[in-house]
Amino acid sequence: MNDRVPRKPDGMLLALVGGLVAFGLVMVYSSSFYVAYAEYGSSVYWVLRQTMWAIAGVGAMIATMRFDYRKLRRFSLPLMLVTLFLLLLVLLLPEHITKVNGASRWINIGPVGMQPSEIAKFAAIIYFADWLSRRGSKIRQFVTGLLPFGIMLGLLAGLVLLQPNMSTTIVIVVISAAILFTSGASLTHLGIAASMTTVVGWLAIQSAGYRALRVLVWQDPFSYPRDGGYQPIHALYALGSGSWTGVGLGQSRQKFFWLPFAHTDAIYAVIGEELGIIGAGLVLAAFVVLAVRGFRIASRTLDPFGALIAVGVTTWLVVQALINIAVVTTVIPFTGITLPFISYGGSSLMMTMIAAGLLLSVTRYAPLKRAEERTNELSIPTIGQLRPRVVAAADAVRRWHGRPRVSGFGGGQRPEEHHRSGSFAVGNSLGGTWRKPADESKRLIAWRKPKQRKNLVSQPINGSTARERIEQRRRNKRQR
Repeated sequence: MNDRVPRKPDGMLLALVGGLVAFGLVMVYSSSFYVAYAEYGSSVYWVLRQTMWAIAGVGAMIATMRFDYRKLRRFSLPLMLVTLFLLLLVLLLPEHITKVNGASRWINIGPVGMQPSEIAKFAAIIYFADWLSRRGSKIRQFVTGLLPFGIMLGLLAGLVLLQPNMSTTIVIVVISAAILFTSGASLTHLGIAASMTTVVGWLAIQSAGYRALRVLVWQDPFSYPRDGGYQPIHALYALGSGSWTGVGLGQSRQKFFWLPFAHTDAIYAVIGEELGIIGAGLVLAAFVVLAVRGFRIASRTLDPFGALIAVGVTTWLVVQALINIAVVTTVIPFTGITLPFISYGGSSLMMTMIAAGLLLSVTRYAPLKRAEERTNELSIPTIGQLRPRVVAAADAVRRWHGRPRVSGFGGGQRPEEHHRSGSFAVGNSLGGTWRKPADESKRLIAWRKPKQRKNLVSQPINGSTARERIEQRRRNKRQR
């Protein structure tokens, strides 16, 4: 199929996003109608605003889906610069413009407000996907790979952390790390970066008293029932009341001024109370399906830029959902973050739907593997077919360090290997490869001589010729 002709978008992904948004509108109304009536005199105050954002989000998602994502390369740097400017603006503007619910994270202009940190997630994906896909083997060098990447990520995440917005900072760091890992960065560099990030996170917690208190509350929320433990305790009450099937849609008791932010950060607790473990489990399963679908798109995309975008968007949506669910269930310390597609929040809903549209654009425009290769992936292998795959996988793990993790990266020989004249890349009978010193085998030295190569190709070794082994290795690669 011609890659220049747009394909149909991924139907399952499109239906999944639409279902989550529709379900979110139902739950926003169910969790907010009483508070909205008490505070604004209208039970549909919050759900009407969310519906308007959802309609705008659908239009933005369709427009993004129909837009060729490859054209975003030219806007990656301007988008990052605009995002940095908006994040800096949040820190400089007066609080009556930026402060909502005690946090200075918004830019409110009249009735419309936006959260630049939500745009920062999108900008990080586009910028790092473009930058890393152009780096090639330079990614594996500290000076040309990890250092400039760390400077840019530190600047972006630092401005978000200063707002302060710890949860969004974590999401941006995880998204960027996933893209860096997928692009083929050195595992040693990733280990160094993870260690430095852990130290910075620990210092950020210790530097702010309320963050350290959240860690204490997380260890035993019932010791702080009127302070930081109030919301985690009532979230646990809501989840515990739901049992398997819940108390019924609209019948939650905790949303009646007991559970703070029931229609935003804590909406998963209301879902658990009204729809039970089954309803909450289905929401979790939806994000698992989204993760499988998103990473599958990335693995089938031959364009490095598209593959990194798919990894970044999928990581964003799934990690943010997992953090929200982990906070509500008190698996991790409390932090304010929305449940993608479901929680109330205009900026969050708009940006997550644009991100979903970007992922759908990858499914339409990115060059994919051929149909026969996809068929081979879907077929159930026999035991005889599995054995070479296991051996090849073990061989690949041994060679994994510093190699790209998706198709399309580094198709040629690495520079350091190009000058390694004393060794050969040779294949085994099961399709794997390894490097062997030249002095270990005169046969391999003779392989370089054209006059002797023809005889060696037709000469059987261990029951198969070199040409047969090469063909077997190519088949194994396609199967992987």
